[in-house]
Amino acid sequence: MALADEKGNTTIISQAVDARWVERMARSLTIQMGSAACYAVGPMTADQVRKTAVPNTLTLARDLGKAVQHARSVHADTTEAILNSCGGKILFQGKISDVERRTTGGFSKGTVTIEGIRGHQGHQMVIEFQNENLIAWLDEDPVCIVPDLICIVDEIGEPITTELLRYGFRVTVLGFPAPALWTTTEGLAVVGPNAFGYNLDYSPLKG
Repeated sequence: MALADEKGNTTIISQAVDARWVERMARSLTIQMGSAACYAVGPMTADQVRKTAVPNTLTLARDLGKAVQHARSVHADTTEAILNSCGGKILFQGKISDVERRTTGGFSKGTVTIEGIRGHQGHQMVIEFQNENLIAWLDEDPVCIVPDLICIVDEIGEPITTELLRYGFRVTVLGFPAPALWTTTEGLAVVGPNAFGYNLDYSPLKG
């Protein structure tokens, strides 16, 4: 892996005992570079991609983008277009009342609290994140757990990443089921709740 920042600092990690150590070293270096760096890794052969990639991810991204673009062009509901493309569901709608974040070990960790509006009035959702959204709690009950996907969008369907979350934003929280590969024993060992330090068992998103 090669890393570089805008000041011209560069480093190359040519060897490591395993992939997790590469990430740990890269994150530590990125912190020293002001928490912003570009990276490049070794190219993969077509055979390596076939063995390791989750199938149809690029196709899904393309189709999702086209669906959102079309919905906006005809002034249709972009959230509905997203759900129709990805097979997810609305978990919550509300207004952000609090955001707590900290940087630990190269990760932006924290929680966002959302007070319900519309059909969710009187309820509260708390989402825990570590760079990405990990667990969504509805009134203290977990309703969506990694590796299932938790996405936050604004009123026109634009995604709001964890670093952009702000008090007062009106948002819709969407949940999407994970690809089957991630829900296997091997997949959960890498991206399940236990891998992020939570003493929780994975429970698939309910329809």
